[in-house]
Amino acid sequence: MSEASRPFDPRPAGALLASAWRSGELLTELPAEVRPRTMTEGYDVQDWLIAELGHASAGWKLGVGSVLQKRTSGVGRSIAGRILKPYVHRTGDTVLLPNAAPVTVEFEIAYILGRDILPGEPDLPIRDAIAEVRVAFELVLSRFVDRRAVGWPSFAADNGAFQALVLGDAVAPDRLDDVVTSVVVTADGDEAARALSGEDATDPEAALADLVAVARERGMPLSKGSIISTGTVSKPFSIAAPSTTIRAGFLGAELHFRTRVLARRGAAARL
Repeated sequence: MSEASRPFDPRPAGALLASAWRSGELLTELPAEVRPRTMTEGYDVQDWLIAELGHASAGWKLGVGSVLQKRTSGVGRSIAGRILKPYVHRTGDTVLLPNAAPVTVEFEIAYILGRDILPGEPDLPIRDAIAEVRVAFELVLSRFVDRRAVGWPSFAADNGAFQALVLGDAVAPDRLDDVVTSVVVTADGDEAARALSGEDATDPEAALADLVAVARERGMPLSKGSIISTGTVSKPFSIAAPSTTIRAGFLGAELHFRTRVLARRGAAARL
């Protein structure tokens, strides 16, 4: 049997990623013999990783979802990962990080689903499934030294490099464009990011539609009350200081949090 035709077992890759998640050590890549080759295999590993970690899911996060990224990635749509309940925070919280590797900060629009979306049901207008619109920060911290170098199937296997979500208050849906265009993100008081525009921007509703497509293909329900963080609407930036205060100001409101490194570990575990 050729390598390409051999049935894929997601468990070895899932176990390696779960070990890296718990230890805080970084992998250069997954060994070739266990590495996912397709997005389907990547999501299979993600399923195994989530089961191995044993954390309840609070919803879904999406990434690589701008017009430009969807065209150039070869995937054609946003890449989905789980939001894990122990890693959901509120404004003002301190977010503990597992290592001192640079963490990417993204200001995002999050939806709260007002109904179940079942994989076999007919298409529905995306807006009909949305109960609330929230602001959020996602912290992106891969289990790989370079999440872009390992390929998109491995990125999906790594749960889309999810580390934490800071969920803010609800905003009026008719002010959503104003929220995005007005946002200014600072790190320790210095301006770090503003809104993306043009082909670099993420369309939150299109991102949710991408998630619905992934869920249908994989036979997964999207449950009422789930948080759906739709991808960055601000220019992503990375921080590497042991402790940093991040603030987003928009329309006279604010969302903020602080990071702190839980433990310093080795730079990488090379496989």
